[in-house]
Amino acid sequence: MRNFRPGLLFLYENMRLYRELAAVLMEAGDRRGLISACQRFGDARTGGDPQLWHDALEYFASQQDDCSAEVQDLLARIEASGILPPLVVLQVLAKGPAFKLSLVKDYVTRQLQADNRSIRADQEEAERLKDEIEKTRQQLERLQSEPVVFQSSRDSQTNAPLELPSVHFLCGHSFNLRTLGDGDAACPLCAAEHRKAQELRRSNLASAADKASPPGRFSIRSCDGFSLVAEYFGKGLLNNTSVTTN
Repeated sequence: MRNFRPGLLFLYENMRLYRELAAVLMEAGDRRGLISACQRFGDARTGGDPQLWHDALEYFASQQDDCSAEVQDLLARIEASGILPPLVVLQVLAKGPAFKLSLVKDYVTRQLQADNRSIRADQEEAERLKDEIEKTRQQLERLQSEPVVFQSSRDSQTNAPLELPSVHFLCGHSFNLRTLGDGDAACPLCAAEHRKAQELRRSNLASAADKASPPGRFSIRSCDGFSLVAEYFGKGLLNNTSVTTN
């Protein structure tokens, strides 16, 4: 059974020991089988182990003969799934004695272009939010310093003519009193958006307070390093990549 490779592969697959399965393929020099195993069992969303991709890269980087074709195939699959950060990929491949820069030139170029597009999109979004904040600030100043004239003649929800008694909100919406629910102190058309903004603000404040570490916390809990790392991983401080590089 020890040297019965099909039996070992079947056993490891059914036991979900995918890294052990990959090790059997590496030992046998089955490069195509290794790439296929990464494709089948390397997706965490389906219960697989993303570490397979990293292990496969390390395996190819350690080979003395030319395996550029296999590395190119692996890079294409990694890029398509986005399962490994580009920096991790380059750090692993840099260990390969036979690899040249030309092997990853196109891959690096595409990653840099994607990063530039993401940066431009973030900058545009930041500018848009900045403009919105400025408009909101100006609107707030007007509400605090200038009288507001309500000129609407129709109910903003039912489009029926406004009749006394009517209710006007500073957002510009107006309603007949009968349209509003009992004790409804907020504009029903804007309430959902306001609640979403308030919940987002509370969430951001809670997250910021949660991530703030008071002085001495690390030294106090240094006796239980695993728990500390697990706690901060859960708070999102260590979530740049889900793959180890040791």
